[in-house]
Amino acid sequence: MRNANSQSGVSQIVMLISIAVVLAVAYLALDLYGGGQKDMAMTEARGMQTVVALSAYKRDQGSYPDEFAKLVPKYAPAAPKCPSGAPMEYRASAGEYVLSCSHVVFRYLPYNYDSRSKSWGG
Repeated sequence: MRNANSQSGVSQIVMLISIAVVLAVAYLALDLYGGGQKDMAMTEARGMQTVVALSAYKRDQGSYPDEFAKLVPKYAPAAPKCPSGAPMEYRASAGEYVLSCSHVVFRYLPYNYDSRSKSWGG
């Protein structure tokens, strides 16, 4: 009788530990997903300010700048930063450009803005 009760107690403990592990993993997954959404929203907000500054620069100068530093201070108060604090990446080519934050990931790719499509994505 004692052996059956002991096995029942052990199986209950194993089940409780299993539930705790599943809940911990679910919590971490939700936290990571929520953090990613927050980073994408912050990247878009900062990026759209940069899109406006780049458009104003192009209107005045006839083309996009080759670096963010040329936007400061007339078109933007400072070069844009990613949520991590790293500088936002800027690649200009053939009259178009791409803005991105390599540490903000969407569908396994860096989250970026493409001026050709005028949209955000990965």
